[in-house]
Amino acid sequence: MFRCKPERNPKQVTIIMLTCVTAFITAAVLLSSIGSFRWIFELILIAVISAGITVVYRYSMTEMEYEVSDGSFTVIKAVGRKRTVACSLSLSTAITLIPKEEYEEKTKNGEMPYINGRYNFNQNIKCKSYVYVCEFNGKTLSVEFEPNDIFVCGMLEEIENAKKGGDEK
Repeated sequence: MFRCKPERNPKQVTIIMLTCVTAFITAAVLLSSIGSFRWIFELILIAVISAGITVVYRYSMTEMEYEVSDGSFTVIKAVGRKRTVACSLSLSTAITLIPKEEYEEKTKNGEMPYINGRYNFNQNIKCKSYVYVCEFNGKTLSVEFEPNDIFVCGMLEEIENAKKGGDEK
């Protein structure tokens, strides 16, 4: 079993919160100072509040944990004390596990299959991430996450073992 819990970037959380507060204050000042087209600034204020809550919740309160065991890749999402399995995928259906930059390059060149669903389980916005591409219920999925190098090596080894085990059955 391999586990990986990425480190949170504290500067990023501070910048996110400051940006949200600044956008809220700016929209509120514009709303109170401009009489015409007031409804536009009310909509902007609602959008800023909604986006701020979503971004702060996703990138400052939510923690991700990755686990590979028994031929499956599992992502666990933790918010406070509540832990939820966000996804659990079989490693025997893996197509590839590559760095995000390489994945984007292969996608641009048409070397990757059509992706039916994309999932982002990064804990930080700007980070060194990997993309796991696999088949699930006849569809091709890509899962972006931010493991460390030890986890990647272990996961590649588990993918190889799962594919060997799947061929023998």
